[in-house]
Amino acid sequence: MTKEKKPKAPPRRVLRVAEICRGGQRLHCQFRPRAIGETDDVRLWWFEPSGKGCGPASAREAIELGLIVPVDDGLFGSGDAQTYVVAQG
Repeated sequence: MTKEKKPKAPPRRVLRVAEICRGGQRLHCQFRPRAIGETDDVRLWWFEPSGKGCGPASAREAIELGLIVPVDDGLFGSGDAQTYVVAQG
């Protein structure tokens, strides 16, 4: 008899992003210019109104898991939104 795989819980750092947003903060991102040859993410992430930074991997994972959602669409749809809040429900 094989064990049934349980879904893996999100990392604590990702859950922390949702906790901070649940506390009233909003997650914002800003696109910065890409340097020549740079392949890294060109977004900077921070919480408002505190101004504390957020790691890009944590922000991306929280969005992908649906823990936080965009307030409004960005210029090209929700994929490039600049403000996120905790998901309701």
